[in-house]
Amino acid sequence: MTATALKTDEATLDLLQTAFPDLSRNNIKTLSQAAVYETYPARTNICKEGEEGTTLYILAEGEVDIIVHADDNQEILVDSIGSGSYFGEMAFLGETTRMATIRTRQLCRVLSIEEEDFMAIAQSNPSLLRTLLRQIIGHIRRTDRAVINELNVKNAALRKTYSELEEQEELRTQFIATLSHELRTPLTSIKGYLGLINGGAMKGDSLQMALDSITRNVNKMVGHTNDLLILYEMHPQKPSFEYLEVADVLIESLNAARSVLNDHASPVTIDIQPEVPKVYADRRGLTLALRALIENAFKYSPAEAPVAIRVSCPEAGEVAIAVADEGIGIALADQKRLFEPFFRLEKEESAPTLYPGLGIGLTIAKFVMDRHNGRIHINSTPGLGSTFSLCLPRK
Repeated sequence: MTATALKTDEATLDLLQTAFPDLSRNNIKTLSQAAVYETYPARTNICKEGEEGTTLYILAEGEVDIIVHADDNQEILVDSIGSGSYFGEMAFLGETTRMATIRTRQLCRVLSIEEEDFMAIAQSNPSLLRTLLRQIIGHIRRTDRAVINELNVKNAALRKTYSELEEQEELRTQFIATLSHELRTPLTSIKGYLGLINGGAMKGDSLQMALDSITRNVNKMVGHTNDLLILYEMHPQKPSFEYLEVADVLIESLNAARSVLNDHASPVTIDIQPEVPKVYADRRGLTLALRALIENAFKYSPAEAPVAIRVSCPEAGEVAIAVADEGIGIALADQKRLFEPFFRLEKEESAPTLYPGLGIGLTIAKFVMDRHNGRIHINSTPGLGSTFSLCLPRK
């Protein structure tokens, strides 16, 4: 820190007037007699929390951080202030213990006024003392109100965070229950067949049937695990966009869906309008999203019910890939929750159980569409079927 004697000029008077607008020009000139310019390098503490100090500072050039310390001595940035602001005012109110650390962000030039020098001048000018102290007290009051408001905002944010944590805990519990159920069934089947095979009870065609069942259940568990890994990995993984033929992605998605559902027998028609261009998309993400829609069309439709896939450009600047089924349809109340992780539809009242699966396919599909700046649209009528459309922007 370097100090220089003050040469009173209009710039200095204007700085003091900015900091203390309630003072008259004459009082400003009087106050300037007690002021000294000081220069501080960047990242320097002008004053430190907990230390004694009797100086009031007015920032002429640069910026400083106001920092307080938590119980574990962790620094908390309260605010940053610039030219025309002042700090250390509590020294003029008899409180010499610094309430915060003031640290320069860059090279700073400040006016410093010692409490003793100020009081020597103020004794002959009572109006200066009254006016300055009144402004300082008002400044402190406004600062306290601002801090209280900020604390209220932070408390509201904290309450919101607690609420979100409760929701996450509920989601975690639901996930554990869902995963336990979806893994228990195939594991039980595998264990049962392996017990019969090891006991020599399964031979010939029966043995092959048992091995086929074991293979299907293993594939089902691998599929569940892959879905979970995809959901976990997709957030940090950066998509790779390229121009793709929609037909190629559709065939890849359809084959993946059929393999997961043990070569589901529903007939599928694909209609791609001639005006459809290539889509600019992440191949992996788009394939996952389409696979989820096709799997759901199979899963929620009667055996061998047809599924229709249509690709068109219903609106300028957009490519829509629609997957339509003739399945159970979805009630409006359930449509609002379809994209929640692990949400699954219940079967009819006569069989009050959940449909199989983890309930994350549509969560993945929506995440993919968000990444593509696209959207996913639902048109469904209970008892008649559903149409899910992925709408991609044209590039």
